[in-house]
Amino acid sequence: MRKNENLALWVKSNVKKAVLTLGIAPILLINSCQSDNDGIHELNSYPSDIISTPIVTSNIPAAVAESQTPINIEPSKAILFRSSDPNIHYGAVTLNSVQNNAGENLRVNVSGTDKLNNYITVGGKKYNLVNFHFHYSSEHTVDGKYSTMEIHFVNVADDNSYAVLGVLVDLGSGNSSLQNLFAQSPTTSNGTNSPNTAFDLTSILPTNTREYFTYSGSLTTPNFGANSSTPNGGPVTWFVFKNKQQLSNDQLSSYKTIYTEPNFRAIQPLNGRKVYMNAGY
Repeated sequence: MRKNENLALWVKSNVKKAVLTLGIAPILLINSCQSDNDGIHELNSYPSDIISTPIVTSNIPAAVAESQTPINIEPSKAILFRSSDPNIHYGAVTLNSVQNNAGENLRVNVSGTDKLNNYITVGGKKYNLVNFHFHYSSEHTVDGKYSTMEIHFVNVADDNSYAVLGVLVDLGSGNSSLQNLFAQSPTTSNGTNSPNTAFDLTSILPTNTREYFTYSGSLTTPNFGANSSTPNGGPVTWFVFKNKQQLSNDQLSSYKTIYTEPNFRAIQPLNGRKVYMNAGY
């Protein structure tokens, strides 16, 4: 009987401990989740302070001169928010102006109906796609690390405001759409090809376009060299996707047979600007 009483006391004691432990655990979990949500919900919409205004390309004011692109993105220091912007309305375009841009990079110009049908909206403001082009290596860095390439989708609003989508590209599996574009490139400086074939823009976007870094910057071309302090036009609303595209070594080699020199602008100082990170929506 004594043995059974001791067993009963032991069970009662440990059940009490378990109840207390289980009672505390949910409180800790709730507090932890609340802390995470507080961080993500610092903003619950796209930050209105960086929706672009008409671009300035001459007599550049100090605010634009000090807000240059590209920058080094530090995710740990970015301000978190959630937003469905930008709404990307991209589909097919006709490749009727595939340009070797001064021997510097590949650029595809978009015009006519394709320009009207391919656009993004930010805070309700509409920007139509005018061109997309390539940089080798990337222009932006993430925690100081360059990607192999960067694709820029340049969008312009009716008031001459600019919003640019940046897609970082690393070496990995091949992308047949990129290979198709590279194959259409003129081999001579300032040459233009017009294959007049359809091309799906979404095939060179990352699969996840909801997570990105965004900030107010400038144009990055023409390039100025690593030691130049000459400012470029702005302001430009920038979106650099967190997720990347990939291309193969062979595809990179084919690109470099035409565009032999890297074309990227040096990293510019942040000068106190805010960099935001959309955590998805």
